[in-house]
Amino acid sequence: MNLTTDILPPDLESQKGRYLQRVNQLYTNIQHWLQNQPLQIHVSDLEIEEVLGRYQVPQLAIATTQGDLLAEFQPAGAAVMLAEGAIEVKGWLDQEYLVYMKHSDPQTFYTGIERDGWYWIEQRLAATTHFISDKNSLLQLITWVSDYEF
Repeated sequence: MNLTTDILPPDLESQKGRYLQRVNQLYTNIQHWLQNQPLQIHVSDLEIEEVLGRYQVPQLAIATTQGDLLAEFQPAGAAVMLAEGAIEVKGWLDQEYLVYMKHSDPQTFYTGIERDGWYWIEQRLAATTHFISDKNSLLQLITWVSDYEF
């Protein structure tokens, strides 16, 4: 018996389920966007612990055909401030975060949130948002964390 997950109210359990569904949909999109690229994509399980409890999440790694790791997408959890979930994206050069934002959320802190989805929040002088909606935005993120040129 896992007390942290067995006592979760139904709305928190559904929050965790929505988060996992969104992560899996993002990974499906990534695999589709990169299907014609000379890259390897590997999905494995990772256990995380957050306020919603301890649970399994999928993590996704992108590497060159020679096996050089470019980026790892590691879910951080569904319970994050100002968003509905976060994924840490790590490369050898840098790390960034994707957050799931809802356009209709009245407490949206970031600008440029025009529709629901995963946004890369560029952590520089000004927090710039990038909607991860296609192959080009994904390749830009991978280049940012790995310095790999496509």
